[in-house]
Amino acid sequence: MMLHKRQEPRAASAEIHEDVSRDAIADAFRKAMVSHLRSHMPGTNINEHTLLASDYLNQFRELVMLLEALAADPGNFAADLQRWQPLNYEEHFARSEFRDKDLAVAAYRRAPENVRERFDSAVARLQSEALRLVASVGNALDKKSDLKLVCDGAVSRLRILIDNANAIANGYVTDEVGRKGNALNQITIDTLFRLRKA
Repeated sequence: MMLHKRQEPRAASAEIHEDVSRDAIADAFRKAMVSHLRSHMPGTNINEHTLLASDYLNQFRELVMLLEALAADPGNFAADLQRWQPLNYEEHFARSEFRDKDLAVAAYRRAPENVRERFDSAVARLQSEALRLVASVGNALDKKSDLKLVCDGAVSRLRILIDNANAIANGYVTDEVGRKGNALNQITIDTLFRLRKA
């Protein structure tokens, strides 16, 4: 009786197969996780397409309200303005009373890469501008200059940036716009800033 010698698979072939399998498994796992997360989103304030919650922007909306109140009553709101600091997405939900905050954080981590990049970029611009405007209003308080005019200008600028980030979070910015649009979006924001400043 003849026994056939067992042939060992070539190492290169095995490695290629292993790499493909790992990629396929990782992709399938990611899709399953996203599908699972989306199944829990109906009835929440998390967008099922972008996997983002625009509630994150509430801290900036609250800053707008604070600036409006400060213009009318600086004595009662100056300390609140000086303490204001932006939080990143995960910090915000960790401290918030948002009912679905754990889901919001998990979904953010799995958000489509192109959407999250645009959102994170918009938020970075918003955070930077908010801090600059808070400092500007603080200087107006110290110098007792026209506080209402400075606050009104800050509010106008913040609203533009909040609306931009909100549009991304809620899926109003399409992939087509996203591919072309970061530069165009920046031009639009800068133009609106100049118009509001005039």
